[in-house]
Amino acid sequence: MATQEYHVDLKRNENGTTTTASVRSFSLELGAKSGDPSAGFNPAETLLAAAGGCITSSMGLVASNSGVQIDGLKVKVTGVRQDSPPKIISVHYELTIDSPDTDRRIDSIFKVARRNSTVLSTLRETMELKGEWHR
Repeated sequence: MATQEYHVDLKRNENGTTTTASVRSFSLELGAKSGDPSAGFNPAETLLAAAGGCITSSMGLVASNSGVQIDGLKVKVTGVRQDSPPKIISVHYELTIDSPDTDRRIDSIFKVARRNSTVLSTLRETMELKGEWHR
């Protein structure tokens, strides 16, 4: 079984309200103050963004490999958090796709992309995960 390691460095900033995540030459500012929506993406929102980013990437790759044209792709991701114990218990994602290809072809690449999305595959093991697409 082939594996790949990912490494991300994080440092809580001196202001105490944000954390900077760094990988290669990129950085992402995250909110680090619990309950403060003005501090930026909180960790749960970052998890949802990772899920949306992963299905977007997977759709692009599968579409390209399948010769399916995608002119536009948006993803809306919603997570439900429970308080005790604190965790995300479900994620729902909805893709809006602009493409001249048939619904059948788009549905086909959507199914393959879902199976090949690293983050979605990981989440599927731990919570309810639902997704669909439309034009």
